[in-house]
Amino acid sequence: MKQIKINTSLITSFKQNGTCILNYIENIDDLSAVEQGKIIGEGSNIIIKNNQNLYKLSKTFSYINIVDSLVIVGGSTKISLINKTMIKNGLCGLEFLGGVPASIGGCIRMNAGAFNKRIADFFEYAICYSPNIGIHTIYKSDAHFSYRNSNFNDKVILEVGLRLEKSNPNLIEKKIRENIKIRLSKAPLVRTFGSVFKNPPNMIAGKLIEECCLKGKIVGDAMICKKHANYIINLNKATADDVLYLIDIVKNNVYKKFNIELEEEVIIL
Repeated sequence: MKQIKINTSLITSFKQNGTCILNYIENIDDLSAVEQGKIIGEGSNIIIKNNQNLYKLSKTFSYINIVDSLVIVGGSTKISLINKTMIKNGLCGLEFLGGVPASIGGCIRMNAGAFNKRIADFFEYAICYSPNIGIHTIYKSDAHFSYRNSNFNDKVILEVGLRLEKSNPNLIEKKIRENIKIRLSKAPLVRTFGSVFKNPPNMIAGKLIEECCLKGKIVGDAMICKKHANYIINLNKATADDVLYLIDIVKNNVYKKFNIELEEEVIIL
């Protein structure tokens, strides 16, 4: 297993300032050394506390194979690469993930969703590793997905099978571009980790934060986005501590005003 000390700005979409030890899982034999709950993907929805010991699947686990409408994807494969391949092969379904800087493993773990769709809608199986069971397969019937959650949280996702449908490549590409445009109109796609909080039942977290007059609130180099209050952006060299302090401010203000406890969507390691 390859191990390096690395600045967290290089492995997170938020570009947060800090350091960690990153261990690259290069083959199946490396899995036995993985600490539970310390696996990361493309770093698109995480905050990493300083000096963590983390694990990441190497490019060995990035691949795409297509058998009719079944798309077999390695756990570290980037969503951007998957969608490019789906355009080329005329397979639709994942357009809602256009512009998401994540890996497929991370999307499965958090049941990524947008535009009234979620990754669970296309899930067929996942080959996983966990210390107690070893390598095993979870099929659709045994997968438990909920809002931004799943029963894959304690597992390393090595491979995923997705069932898509045939469609016109031009229409697929057009829909992906439209979704990216909508995302950009609502919130930034760079130097952020996406939504900070889950939406409470029948409510919108961003609206609650906005009504607390917290848009533009800054701690260190972390700022609550002026365009979308449920986003935090990195102004320069924001640290995990900056973000966590800002998260606490938001939670306290929302609770005081609405008696609602917001739950983080971003994963804190």
